[in-house]
Amino acid sequence: MTNKRIDRRTALKSIAGTAVVSTGVVGFPGILKAQDQVKIGFLTALTGITSIYGETQQRCFELAVEEINAAGGAGGRELTYIVEDDQANTKAGIDKARKLIGRDKVDVILGMIASLERQAALSVTSPAKKLLIYTTYYEGNECDKYLVCTGQIPNQQIDPIVPWVMNNMGKSVYVMGSDYVWPRGSTEQLNKALEANGGSLVGADFFPFGTQDFGPAFSKIKDANPDIVWFMFAGSDSITSVKQYRSFGMKPELVYHGWDEANLRAVTPGEQAGIIASMAYFQQLDTPVNNAFVKRFADKYGADKPINAIGESTYVATWLYAKAVAKAGSTDPEKVIPALSQVEHEAPQGRVNISAENNHMLCNSILARVNDRASFDIIENYGQIEPVVEGCNLA
Repeated sequence: MTNKRIDRRTALKSIAGTAVVSTGVVGFPGILKAQDQVKIGFLTALTGITSIYGETQQRCFELAVEEINAAGGAGGRELTYIVEDDQANTKAGIDKARKLIGRDKVDVILGMIASLERQAALSVTSPAKKLLIYTTYYEGNECDKYLVCTGQIPNQQIDPIVPWVMNNMGKSVYVMGSDYVWPRGSTEQLNKALEANGGSLVGADFFPFGTQDFGPAFSKIKDANPDIVWFMFAGSDSITSVKQYRSFGMKPELVYHGWDEANLRAVTPGEQAGIIASMAYFQQLDTPVNNAFVKRFADKYGADKPINAIGESTYVATWLYAKAVAKAGSTDPEKVIPALSQVEHEAPQGRVNISAENNHMLCNSILARVNDRASFDIIENYGQIEPVVEGCNLA
């Protein structure tokens, strides 16, 4: 656990000359009111199955806090934070959320990776009427006044790319994924999108975390002979599955919409070349806002440290929350939640804002392919897409 405060002089020096101060939070007071702070609980998996993403997520969060404080804070209020590791574990997630809300008295909990982490924390925050901001793409369908989501849901991440996949790779799909709610829920949405575009789901297998041998499943897939295999594995299982897929000489083309920059250096270029991914953000985006963001991140953490969509979404969530606190003039969730749908941000992925109808972010959607240099080539940028959560109307 870390209780962290940012020194204003250090923060200002670190972002001097960037676009943040001039374009980040227009109208924020220039002097922080140290006696009136905003306390954020940053909760994520720094150990466990999804920890491959937790480190990048934390870096992006801390960079946002530093920049916001240097630009005047959240309406003059200094951002402080406490970091907790939920270990990608339901019990730990509940315990850490209770600690952050009950003992540490945080104003908001932000972060998390796997859906089980979100569900664990939400079981604490929602009854307590405390705001939870979940920053990772997920299976969709959450509708809770006290939950805000800044990652993509299937109609933003899966649906846009299915027509391209059907036209360029084939019509039949076999899914392999981890055995929990994100892959299962996403597969249901994928099946609907396939049927709407003349494709078909010919099989789906889900595996316990930590599975080491996918050989029997690959033999089953060879018998089914699909055009495409679509992976939905979590954390370190993503590495094992891709390595074994290539070692078994599998012929179907590989779609792995969750493959990102945190994975690129974990396998060889040959093992991942050709993978199709779909995210709201790729580090290779060539825009002035993203290029400046990548430079600031590299200056702080080193050019060898990756930025992925989960990290960028966490960075964006922190900015949007700070803007909402400034607009509301309060950290009271009853005031901050409506304010969140009234602010926007020019993010590295593009313009973003929160839907008042379902508390989900209007994320961008980008299709990319891994090249033979272990980097992404962007194929299509679909721009900002409205989130669809059936039956949800929080406005």
